[in-house]
Amino acid sequence: MNYVAVAILGLAALNLSLRLYSRFHRRKLTAAQRQVMTTYATYYQQLDPASQLRFERTVADFVNRKEWRGSGIAVVDGMKVMIGSCAAQLLHGFPEVRLRHFKRIVVTSGPYRATLDGKLHLGEVRPGQGVIIISWSDFVKGYADPRNAYNVGLHEFAHALWFENTIQNGEEHFLDEALLRQWNVLALAEISRINTGSGHFFRKYAGANTAEFLAVAVEYFFEQPEEFKAAFPELFGVLGGLLRQGR
Repeated sequence: MNYVAVAILGLAALNLSLRLYSRFHRRKLTAAQRQVMTTYATYYQQLDPASQLRFERTVADFVNRKEWRGSGIAVVDGMKVMIGSCAAQLLHGFPEVRLRHFKRIVVTSGPYRATLDGKLHLGEVRPGQGVIIISWSDFVKGYADPRNAYNVGLHEFAHALWFENTIQNGEEHFLDEALLRQWNVLALAEISRINTGSGHFFRKYAGANTAEFLAVAVEYFFEQPEEFKAAFPELFGVLGGLLRQGR
């Protein structure tokens, strides 16, 4: 083997090592970032040590690999950790899924008026742009009362999860197809009851369409699991199966 070939192989090995080193270290949280989670991330606090490490890797990827932008607010490290923790909470049953399509997370200071419909929004998912938008003031309110089933972070990440499952990027089709079919049948039945006034468990917005029903159901799944399970044991079980999480 000549010296040129040896040099090329050596550079290739060095580049691979640097990529692996960078990937490994970007997946680690700092002590200060971990402290934010141990103080404020209730879901994380309830996990066993092995599950906490898996959770931390997901959070680290969101913090370090997503593009973060602020609108009317500076996005500081603690905000990234808490929003990343919200994503990790929803994705905990899928340790390799990172919502790869959604490269940018925009944090607004509060509710904002969307250009498309002119209405005030607390959050939004724009799959065409690969963007997730979250109102920080409403995100904080959502976690301040963990029992009211209003959580804009979980709601928007649920939308992103739904889109990610169908986008061809190497992460698709992670939701079980049989459970999805079962979910759709049950969801459509409950949406009909909501819109005819006979469904009284989920808030009325859940009846807007199947996408909103899922996002609202995710909020109830994490914040009112006992009540959800008692009211709709089959629906609750199917959603838990879809998310690969038992509650």
